[in-house]
Amino acid sequence: METIKLNLDRSKKYVVACSFGPDSMALLAAALFEKLNIIAAHVNYRKRDESVFEQKSLEDFCDKNHLKLYVLDLLKKKPEGNFQDWARRVRYEFFKNVAEKEHADAVLVAHQQDDVIETYLMQKNRGNFVKNYGISAKNEVFGVKIVRPLLGYSKKFLEEYDKANNIPFAIDKSNLSDDYTRNKIRHSIVEKMTEEERKRVLEEIQHCSNKTIKPESILSFQNFMNLNYEEIVSLIDWFMTKTGKHRDLSEKFVEEIKKAFASKPNHKIEISDLLWLEKDYDEVYFVNPKKIKTYKHRFTDKFENEFIKLDFANGAEDRGIDGINKEFTIKNLDRNEEYIIKDYSSKINRLFIDWKMPLFLREIWPGIYDKNGKLVYVPRYRKNFEDKHKSKFVIDTKYFTSF
Repeated sequence: METIKLNLDRSKKYVVACSFGPDSMALLAAALFEKLNIIAAHVNYRKRDESVFEQKSLEDFCDKNHLKLYVLDLLKKKPEGNFQDWARRVRYEFFKNVAEKEHADAVLVAHQQDDVIETYLMQKNRGNFVKNYGISAKNEVFGVKIVRPLLGYSKKFLEEYDKANNIPFAIDKSNLSDDYTRNKIRHSIVEKMTEEERKRVLEEIQHCSNKTIKPESILSFQNFMNLNYEEIVSLIDWFMTKTGKHRDLSEKFVEEIKKAFASKPNHKIEISDLLWLEKDYDEVYFVNPKKIKTYKHRFTDKFENEFIKLDFANGAEDRGIDGINKEFTIKNLDRNEEYIIKDYSSKINRLFIDWKMPLFLREIWPGIYDKNGKLVYVPRYRKNFEDKHKSKFVIDTKYFTSF
């Protein structure tokens, strides 16, 4: 029988996610056969009576093959909300923790060709238009690299591989029912496909994947509004994949986004706590809120952090600041604070509005204070603003839209 070729880097270390099903046991056995540097990780959800036996059988297999195994037993853990979503989050967080503890380069997951086809057919049924149709061979979830080396092998092949090589496995009985949409598609369509039909669907997946739009974190408002439902879902899905946190994107939800953006000059929508979608005047931004932080630093003539580069070493009188080589403080501005420009006092928030500053930048825009705490300088914002000062004060606004 044909062997499994994983085509993985032998110099790297991997965590193998193993449920004791035929797919993951084939992956585990193939990794052992290729003498890869691996650790196994198993999640016992305690949903079925057989789960204890399966865990014990996997422990025996790992002991026999001198393989380290991590187990997450969820006996005392109650599911939160939708079980499938909760289970996905719990297991990937567990895999990430194991990978970090073992200093592993990636987690190997045993998705195979049938899973690719099932996922694609589900995407078509829902009308989804996504960055990657089917299942990606590589991606990141919760900041850990996920690799799926079995996507070229069918489920039938993997079961036959297990039997031919006396590899133990168990069939999850819940997969035999039609309680879930995926199971219905699996039993009524995918399992009945001929090799020619499978080939045609896989070619269709490749063709559709080549049609997806290029993700951009900054779009013109008009271009965003011209996108249809599928294209907007594709964009948001790409950024959700980068953050490792997903949510359903119904047609109604997307319509609500468009409606809100059309009626307000500024509007922020939290897709998740790791992703904001924000409309500011004539542009739409995908914002990374992890990068929006409070800061406060003392400096004399120079300062630099992730998004600010300041150099007043040759003076900053051109900005109305004197006394260089004295101590100053740079920090986030208080929007209710007063600032005097040419003998005219204005609230910071009023300036932000006049400057048409995006909402996310208002969270981090800096001010410079003297040693007595007096606000002595606020850098001007204007889209495509050309700073002609001799002193240097650069703010990288795109830092907050990078993922």
